[in-house]
Amino acid sequence: MYFITPLFFWIGVLAVVPYLALVLYGAYGCPEQNLKTKYNAQWALVTGGSSGIGAAIVRKFAGQGLNVVVVALDDATLAQFKETIVAEFPLVKFRFVGCDLSEATGETYLSAVKEATKDIDVQILCNNAGFITTGGYADVTLKREMANYHTNVTSGLTLTHHFANEMLDKKLTGLITYTSSSAGFIPNPMSALYSSSKIFLTTFAASLAAELAESKIDVLVVHPSPINSNFYSNAGKMSTLTSAQKFSSPPSIIADTICRSAGKIVVSDQGPITVVMKIVTTKIMDWNVFTEIMKLGLRFNGDYKAMKVDRPLKKAN
Repeated sequence: MYFITPLFFWIGVLAVVPYLALVLYGAYGCPEQNLKTKYNAQWALVTGGSSGIGAAIVRKFAGQGLNVVVVALDDATLAQFKETIVAEFPLVKFRFVGCDLSEATGETYLSAVKEATKDIDVQILCNNAGFITTGGYADVTLKREMANYHTNVTSGLTLTHHFANEMLDKKLTGLITYTSSSAGFIPNPMSALYSSSKIFLTTFAASLAAELAESKIDVLVVHPSPINSNFYSNAGKMSTLTSAQKFSSPPSIIADTICRSAGKIVVSDQGPITVVMKIVTTKIMDWNVFTEIMKLGLRFNGDYKAMKVDRPLKKAN
């Protein structure tokens, strides 16, 4: 028994200290980089680029002299952003692809992206588009759930496959990024698809980073702390998310993180909330145990009670 306490202490130290060292390195040890210079690049492409984090990334890149292809839903938000960003950066070239990234096969938007980029080399790809659907998974229509999945996951896979091959075939250096979420660290009942789609992106990015490293194509996945963006407009009245919004940072902080972390680290846990969540849910408490607690405790959660759909008993024929 005498050795148990020191043993657990050192296990904890070995688990947390290297992680915190990497976090501090990413936050304070990596100065901002000009990605145009770093990758000798002329063009970047950003999905979900008309608002929120995506728009902040577009502005950051344009400020560094990069030309940008903006891919986003063809709506009033994109039209307004197009007018604003062109006036804001008159010396930068922009191309706009209005499309629906929730398409299952990706054929339509991939065709549009290929057409818009056929005469340029896109060396920086930011897979940022995504949204959240709240409610019990079975209570939300399958069409909505699958649209959410294809936007969060399929679009990134589709565009990555195309542009990674373009860079590899032309032997170009480059950067591929993914906007993931700290929600992926834990089970997220009542937004099950969001958290699972985000942790997929994290694992995929980490695997891809190893595959492309020798070709000098960097991969970065960012786990933002709460960001003040249109993300919350899809969150309904889920109190967990509305509470998080009170502590949110501006979207520009993610654009800054990309420019600091590109080529330096693969996974960037941005902000104190994300770092604390990572430590608590993956290092202090076992994930399997956390899952059991979530299963037993959810029934007492106010959001669950408010959003749970009570279904009348169907009469037998």
